[in-house]
Amino acid sequence: MTKSAEVFSNVRRSALVISPKEPLFNWVQSIFPDEDNSDVFNEPDVYLLPDYETTEEMERWLKRNFEWVFCEQLNNWCTDENRWPPKLTFKMFKEWFNYSLYTMVWDSVAGPIDKIEY
Repeated sequence: MTKSAEVFSNVRRSALVISPKEPLFNWVQSIFPDEDNSDVFNEPDVYLLPDYETTEEMERWLKRNFEWVFCEQLNNWCTDENRWPPKLTFKMFKEWFNYSLYTMVWDSVAGPIDKIEY
């Protein structure tokens, strides 16, 4: 067995990695004009998805579930839904976020993955 086979294992998930674009930054600034959150916008978020074989399958998943991800992102900044944009569309999601889809997710840590329930 190779060294990498001893350390890395596939977690049988796919990953969606998203990072904000300028429209999200502008929206946050409009709600919190006195706060400087620019450094936070440099760090992407990763969502683990079901274990898809292709990015096309993942793209279909995202088109069906983008609103859930979009709401999660908005809620991270402002929990008052009345201040959110009134209509969230997939087109808007693509304007507000860069995203990448990955079919292979590797775990480099031995042992179970701990989940934190909110």
